Amino acid sequence: MDYNIIIVSLSICIVLSYFFNEIAKRTNVPSVLMLIVAGIILGQVLKFFPQYNVDFFPSLKVLGTIGLIMIVLEGALDLELTKEKSGLIWKATLLAVLGILGSILFIAPIFYFLLNMDGGLSLLYATPLAVISSAIVLPSVASLNEYDKELLIYESCISDIIGIMVFNLLLSIMQTQEVGSSITDFGIEFLVTLAISFIIGIGLVLLFKFLNAKVKLFFFISILILIYALGKMIHLSPLVMILMFGLILKNHTLFFRGPLKNLMTRMEFKKMEKDFHIISRETAFVLRTFFFIVFGLTIDLLSLINFEVLVISMMIFISIYLVRIILLKGFAKQGTKILEYVAPRGLITILLYYSIPEDLVSETFKPGVLLWVIILTSIYMTFGLIKHVKQSVDIEDVESL
Repeated sequence: MDYNIIIVSLSICIVLSYFFNEIAKRTNVPSVLMLIVAGIILGQVLKFFPQYNVDFFPSLKVLGTIGLIMIVLEGALDLELTKEKSGLIWKATLLAVLGILGSILFIAPIFYFLLNMDGGLSLLYATPLAVISSAIVLPSVASLNEYDKELLIYESCISDIIGIMVFNLLLSIMQTQEVGSSITDFGIEFLVTLAISFIIGIGLVLLFKFLNAKVKLFFFISILILIYALGKMIHLSPLVMILMFGLILKNHTLFFRGPLKNLMTRMEFKKMEKDFHIISRETAFVLRTFFFIVFGLTIDLLSLINFEVLVISMMIFISIYLVRIILLKGFAKQGTKILEYVAPRGLITILLYYSIPEDLVSETFKPGVLLWVIILTSIYMTFGLIKHVKQSVDIEDVESL
């Protein structure tokens, strides 16, 4: 293959993604949907050029994993930990945890009865579909009021992390057939992860200050990716480490106290935070672009026109929002109606699904379910955002009279 064609193709993808983002800002249609559609169209076009056929699947997980690291870091740098926001954080945590557990309990029976999966496998397959995608939420909520926006940012970031932890716990139970020991190991690993994350977070911030090099942002991004990979290899929860680093950097006054207080000035923290914000946002944008285009390339269109796939996807969609509405009525009465619409599935759903080991892969499950659920939840969120903007404009018009 001519490498000039590859370079041109990659450049066009980035340019398209930029325009998709601009369209998303004006229409509230998630850019992720446009990227997936672009990938599907590109995949169909490539069928007419066999010489350019490439197996894109191996790159999907790499792009998704690094993209997830950048997205979680970007989200963490937006989260302020203050006494005034403690109530909001607890609500977001409850919504994320109960949302995942509730969705799993609603979705698993669908797989159990309709796809003839056993109980454990039904729970495992339900977990990826129970997780809210911060990759879609973060770019989509900028126009909302402060309370709704912060609640959704906290909830989606926490949902990503809790979702991965629950998935790994269920996977451990399925592989070892030991419920008690798996839960105990899970608890120990989580506590160890928290302790290590705090130490690493403080250490990285100090290292950034004392490292005398003109080029160090991508050096630190590489370190974060390395930490994630090593954490994964020793069965810790590496996303917690990434989240902790971002939280420490954003909320330095909370963590740098006592002997640590005078090690860095406020201006040094602010500059470092700004630099990481820029690099994480730009890198997340690029990786998100290629991930969803590659995902579109790997989709089998025949699985989308399967009637059973569509019925199961609709049942999952209804289950997700039924659980969400119930939880919001109980824990987020202060929020506006828009919160009921924003629960998209996306990058993390795809990553977790493709993390299922070969010996646990179900022949009855069709990957088209993933795409339909992503599409349906994204369209529903788009409908809610457009409706919310229209209502806000109408209210402003009335007030101006």
